[in-house]
Amino acid sequence: MKSTHCIICLLLLIASFTKTEGQTPLKFRDTTIQGPQTFAIVVGVSEYKYVKPLTYADKDAILFSDYLKSPGGGSVNGDNIFMLLNEEASNSNFWTKGFQWLKAKKLQKGDKLFIYLAGHGDAIDQDQFFFLGYDCNPEGDKNNYLVAGTIQLFNLKKKISNETAKGVEVFFIMDACRSNELPGGVSGQSFLNTAISEKKVGEIIMLATGAGQESLEDKSIGNGHGLFTYYLVDGLSGVADTDGTPDFKVTFSEIQKYVDKNVPSVAKERFKRSQDPYFCCNENTEKVISNVDPTYLQKWLQTKRAQNGGGNSFNGILKSGSRNYADTLLVETYNQFNKAIKNNNIVGNKSAEEYYQQLNNKYPGNPYTLDAKSSLTVKYIDFAQAKVNRYLSCSDDLSAKQKQENTDAATRLEKAINYVREDDADFANSLRGRLFLLKASGNNASSAVSFQNAYTALSIDPNGAYIQNKLALLHLENNNKDSALFYADKAARTAPNWRCALTTLALVQNAANKTPENKNVKKNSPFRKVSFGGTIGGGLNQSNPTYSGNANSSYDDVRSNTAPAFDLGIIVQVNIGNNIFIRPSVTASFGSTDIDFIRKPLTGGQEIVETIGLKGTSANIELPLLVRLSSKRLRHTSCLALHLVI
Repeated sequence: MKSTHCIICLLLLIASFTKTEGQTPLKFRDTTIQGPQTFAIVVGVSEYKYVKPLTYADKDAILFSDYLKSPGGGSVNGDNIFMLLNEEASNSNFWTKGFQWLKAKKLQKGDKLFIYLAGHGDAIDQDQFFFLGYDCNPEGDKNNYLVAGTIQLFNLKKKISNETAKGVEVFFIMDACRSNELPGGVSGQSFLNTAISEKKVGEIIMLATGAGQESLEDKSIGNGHGLFTYYLVDGLSGVADTDGTPDFKVTFSEIQKYVDKNVPSVAKERFKRSQDPYFCCNENTEKVISNVDPTYLQKWLQTKRAQNGGGNSFNGILKSGSRNYADTLLVETYNQFNKAIKNNNIVGNKSAEEYYQQLNNKYPGNPYTLDAKSSLTVKYIDFAQAKVNRYLSCSDDLSAKQKQENTDAATRLEKAINYVREDDADFANSLRGRLFLLKASGNNASSAVSFQNAYTALSIDPNGAYIQNKLALLHLENNNKDSALFYADKAARTAPNWRCALTTLALVQNAANKTPENKNVKKNSPFRKVSFGGTIGGGLNQSNPTYSGNANSSYDDVRSNTAPAFDLGIIVQVNIGNNIFIRPSVTASFGSTDIDFIRKPLTGGQEIVETIGLKGTSANIELPLLVRLSSKRLRHTSCLALHLVI
């Protein structure tokens, strides 16, 4: 009986361990290993949710991972490789779980870190370049990469820089640019490779193509692979050990020569295309990249001979660590957490959020707790990204239900940002634009709150079409038609291939062009055939007589005085055509003045003044010709005037 109880206890213990195996991807650095170690982050995406799928990118990632595990690749322990394939290769998993895993490894001087990416890559410009995660949704325009679920490679470069500064040897390998049918087009592919190569931060760079080229993949390459990755692994396995006498080492120079010899020639001969890989840099010429294992090399060569094409795509894998032993309560709570995650019970009673809080309260810093934290963060981010993607596809209907969903998404994303910020401020900041977009699209108490959140997002991404479009919709909703038109036009110019921006612009233009409902608003009256008018005016009249100085005259001088004058006229305008008019006018002027004649007596004394009053009437007749150049201005281009003075 006693032995039976022991067997039962042993079986329960094994069952407990079995339940948790494969659910603890986080494992700290193995400190029992002395000296430098090798680590790798490997990503391969063939199955995309929103963009054109690929065929062999996931298989290439597995091929490279298997090479690292092999004796030829250094027999890297599986716990030292973090791999994401297909649906697991999201922006949230890459940054949250991937770099939590890397932080736990505590890389140090002398270690090697391989970062291998296979899938789609694209760029907005030379400063904004991306690897596309599984759930990336640009909706046809490259500007949407800002919030569409991409892996921002500029931030990855900053991570690499942190490692190389510590003396870690980093190898950045990317087999992307497999299609130029992405929103960035040929220029996007060119920007991508140029930016990666020019923004070097101390790493060794190996890229599948030169700027503006396409990386080829085909079932005839191996048993279905990308051309670059296949020959890279082929060479590192030992085939590239060809310079001089084979020494069972593959240097940077040797692998570069081998790949440069085979990839362009196969691309040209078999596919009639150009593909020229890029390696950087010359100071690494003699650096040993791979130590050749003869047995593994023979096995690799046999595999090559047996390969006859084909290939298939793999399902997503989130690379896990090995078995962890923990106390019963920890394991039980962790298993309840994972069950809630699997059932998508994220918030509320008996949710993943509740179980994580229990783990964090009782077991802070434990690998199980840290893994639960990253898993919960990923769920928060993915929920929010789904709402952002809905908005980018122009599917937000502004219903109360969807506004509440956006508010819930913003709440979760804000929690995720707070969790992420502890370890990765750059990634946290990259999510803030999405946060305030969701807040602006949520169930707010007033439009003022929505505008405040929208303008906060605009300050984060001033050139983001996603928030320019949201501001246009908010202004339209509040009947601010001029502001709505301003932001709608700006969004359409920023992202001319984004259907949603064009739809919003059409809505705003239609609203702006509608006739006002106020029936008292007067329409512009057409020009009449004949129009009449009049003029009236007045002023002062003064003559200017001159004295001839005639000696025979009895007068010494002549002076004039001012007197009032009065004008009265009639104007007639006659339309000859829509834009030509004649405007005859008659003006009569009435005025008077006094003239003083000055005479001095011959015997001397005070001068004698004789005043004579003059009254006058004049008539002016004019016949001008006018041409209307627009509906707002008249320009007097020619005038024929006849003046008659009476």
